[in-house]
Amino acid sequence: MPKRLNPEDVRTGEAALDDAVDTFIQGAGKVSSALLGMINKAGGQIYALLFLSDEPLSLDEISKRLGISKSNVSINIRLLEDFNLVRKVWVKGSRKDYYAAERVYPKKVLGDFLGKIRGTIGDAIMTIERTRARATEAKVLLDGSKKEKIDFILNQLTLMGLFYYAADKFFDDFFTGKPINVDLLRRAISNPEEFQRGRS
Repeated sequence: MPKRLNPEDVRTGEAALDDAVDTFIQGAGKVSSALLGMINKAGGQIYALLFLSDEPLSLDEISKRLGISKSNVSINIRLLEDFNLVRKVWVKGSRKDYYAAERVYPKKVLGDFLGKIRGTIGDAIMTIERTRARATEAKVLLDGSKKEKIDFILNQLTLMGLFYYAADKFFDDFFTGKPINVDLLRRAISNPEEFQRGRS
């Protein structure tokens, strides 16, 4: 015979469960928008709600649970579908659209986050190289204090570049499955001038 639960314990337990779900939903919204950008806070909250739900939810149910408009839910659901994070499911006896989470979110977040960082590193390297090329061109045409100023700029670009080149190699090795030299990146971050002398 099942144990009869104390009503007060049941209320406390249900409140704790609701709080646990709310904590996850709020946290996931912040993490999604901070890490990915492509998924905003509302999208992260919608996914989190579906992720913890053992049954598909309709747009109305999602809207009511999260306290956001149905139109906002609909827009974000389409985005989540585009990223293959949620799918539409059929519920017998209902003409509404229901949705369930794809259970790939942690892998998706990590992959997209690392890819985003890698892309930013590539943009930084391109900026450094373009700046270096133009500064080198100017150095040929100038002299005196202007040339000294350019030397200073080139040195700063070199020091900055050490970090980005090391980071670029780190991510290239990571994505291609090669052994990762963490010490290379650590030394480029902690003391770039000493790192530069060791490379010269």
